[in-house]
Amino acid sequence: MLELQTFLSVKERDVDLLLLEEAHVSPNFTNWLVTRITGLPSKVSLVGAWHSVTDSHLGESDLVIVYTAEDESHQAILLENKIDAQPQFEQSLRYQQRGQKGIENGSWVDFKSCLVAPKKYLDSDSEVYDAKISYEELMAFFVAADDARSRYKAQFIKGAIDKQKRGYQSTISDEMTSFAQAYLSYVSLNYPELNPEASKPRAAGNSWIRFYPNKTDKQTQIIHQIFGNVVKVMMLGQADRYDEVCDKLSSLDIPDLTVQVSGKSLTIEKSVPEIDPLTQMFDEVVEQINQSINVACYLKEKLEAVSL
Repeated sequence: MLELQTFLSVKERDVDLLLLEEAHVSPNFTNWLVTRITGLPSKVSLVGAWHSVTDSHLGESDLVIVYTAEDESHQAILLENKIDAQPQFEQSLRYQQRGQKGIENGSWVDFKSCLVAPKKYLDSDSEVYDAKISYEELMAFFVAADDARSRYKAQFIKGAIDKQKRGYQSTISDEMTSFAQAYLSYVSLNYPELNPEASKPRAAGNSWIRFYPNKTDKQTQIIHQIFGNVVKVMMLGQADRYDEVCDKLSSLDIPDLTVQVSGKSLTIEKSVPEIDPLTQMFDEVVEQINQSINVACYLKEKLEAVSL
């Protein structure tokens, strides 16, 4: 028996339940998690933690952890856990929407979304969460405790990391990766002022092409959401500027422009031509790509004109 692996196969639900248990029984873990996600030293008390919390319209949160902060307010962490499953379409956006709904119905006064996954997964993921924590960080937390129970937890997390190393490559789409690489290279060469993101492996559903025209402001991005047929400006954490932004944009009279709140963020969207990067080669859709890039440049210019 000694030569057998302790864990034959660690699944995402197994890690969900491990984290759920830690939230319920370990104040040290909850305080570490809140500190790591918020970036602020935290001493909190748990209100509750729940697994697989589903909204009929906005989908499922793997874990919801509600705690009482030092100012006595209820705060929440909405946690998405991944080992080797590819991200669902606009998954991080729905986490923001569920978090905002929790504020509106009085479940908490503020929230953070967080993706927990092996580092290799995080390195290839471009979804926007408030925080991302690697399994390797979780393993280090348990190792530092240096007791039998924590060493077992660390070994458990290592089993999940090992599974990811064996299986995640199968979720990478060669078609999407090649298309995105060609797209980003094209922008770097012809439109460097958009400051495109670095190219990396992609799953089939990962069709967001991101630009950071202001290199010092990572909270404001321009995104070509290919499968959504839109180019959008995403202003992370700036939902409270909705009225201000609408007032400034109204003076520009830009046709077919949509401004909306998405969780804590604000998006400004304009439709662009349809493209299917899984069935079309980049060279076949350069005209549509150029139209989309021109929209991105147009939005960049207009927003700069009104100091947004």
